[in-house]
Order: sequence, then C-alpha cells, then structure tokens
Amino acid sequence: MPQVAVRGLPEDVHWELKEAARRNHRSLNGEVVARLTASVRSSQIDARAMLERIQKQHKLLKPVDLSDEAIRELRDAGRR
Repeated sequence: MPQVAVRGLPEDVHWELKEAARRNHRSLNGEVVARLTASVRSSQIDARAMLERIQKQHKLLKPVDLSDEAIRELRDAGRR
C-alpha cells in the first residue's frame, strides 16, 4: 500500500486530528486516511436516489400513532 508523509502540519491541526481519532476510536493514521478518502470520494448527492431509499425504508416501518390520546397513554404508562 502506498505511503505518504505529511510535512509542515500545524500543531493545532495535528492535535485536532489526534482528538478526532480518539473520539472515533481510530489511530491517527486511520483518521487521516478516513478523512482523505471521504474528501476524494465526495460527490454531489443524488437526491432522487436518496429519496427512493428513504421511501423504501418508510414502507418497512409501521406507522406510529401520535394522536393526543396515544401520547397521553405513553406518557402516563411510566407513572402507574
């Protein structure tokens, strides 16, 4: 796998990358690779395709009853 050395990285950027890596449970190298990959592969969102995916997911979900009475019953269920 090719390797790249980064020279001249400002200290604050290095620190922020290290913190992001820690939050994301990655090594510093893993964080840099993930960010570079996302940057290079980013493209415009295909709104139609996304809408189709959302509609397919919506069909799989059961409707939720959000009537006033249903909300009151859910709220009061924990109080009994």
